[in-house]
Amino acid sequence: MNRNLVVAGLFAALALSAGSAEAQRRSGRRLPVNEPVPGPSISPYAGYMMFGDIVDGPLGTTLTSSSGSVFGVQGNLPLGSVLSVVGNVAYSEPQLKFGVPILGGINFGKSQVWIYDAGLQLSAPTFRGSRSITPFAQVGAGGMRYDVTVAGISRKASNLAFNAGIGADVPLAQNVGLRLFAKDYIGKFDINEAAGIDYDAKTSHNIAISAGLKLQF
Repeated sequence: MNRNLVVAGLFAALALSAGSAEAQRRSGRRLPVNEPVPGPSISPYAGYMMFGDIVDGPLGTTLTSSSGSVFGVQGNLPLGSVLSVVGNVAYSEPQLKFGVPILGGINFGKSQVWIYDAGLQLSAPTFRGSRSITPFAQVGAGGMRYDVTVAGISRKASNLAFNAGIGADVPLAQNVGLRLFAKDYIGKFDINEAAGIDYDAKTSHNIAISAGLKLQF
């Protein structure tokens, strides 16, 4: 899968969603001043995560985690009609891959990755009585916890990860919606903790593209 094409396509779809919301605003439906604050929600989801390179070695070699499925759940606690506090936990099981020019990638281990983060969400205004697509953006920080196994030997490592993402909520029924989301986790894998080698890994972008349900209470 071409990462750039996938991400560009999702961003284009979300841009169209934002355009739809803007068109509704121009049609004359205004957000009332006393618009009630929405209730809290929980969003279980599944998707695909593309991990960035951990290390760029000599002669074009790389060390990375392979792309794979990701599962998680996100909670949302509104502070107002457009601002919310969000918390998220996710899990993935990528293979460790050693990349060699011409030969391609060679799997030599596996890892279990837990992702924990919290942040803020800013949503587009909604209109009373409408059931329109609602674009949103999120920023936050948290951690990525790796349990790495190579040749039967397991080591653990964790690192700080900042994140930013965009998405859209598509209403399906009363208090139930479809959530589409793309999120980039930005951090450095701790090679010293994982392998006991004093080496500074590169900053990598780990992009998760997901879909799930938004259940509002």
